[in-house]
Amino acid sequence: MNWYHIKPLIIMKITDVFDFYLSQFADIHMAEDNFRDELEGDPELRQQYKDWCDEMGYSERIGFRCYNINRAEAESIWDEIYPNAEELDGYDFGRR
Repeated sequence: MNWYHIKPLIIMKITDVFDFYLSQFADIHMAEDNFRDELEGDPELRQQYKDWCDEMGYSERIGFRCYNINRAEAESIWDEIYPNAEELDGYDFGRR
């Protein structure tokens, strides 16, 4: 499945599209290659990507990779704060 097949069902933010491709491929290069293939055939997606890159200050060449790096860093920060997060499942933080 690619972005084109789900696009008519939902209008997504570009970062949702990134997450879709990153979830479909274990290898970042394959995810990026498939994303770029999709950009070639979808002018609307390409414009959305260009606008996002401009807003974030990235070139279109590295925007997808930068998103992945930032995403990985954000996830690792939570892992550092809560290294045993599964132990917190079901814990009522509002209880005193």
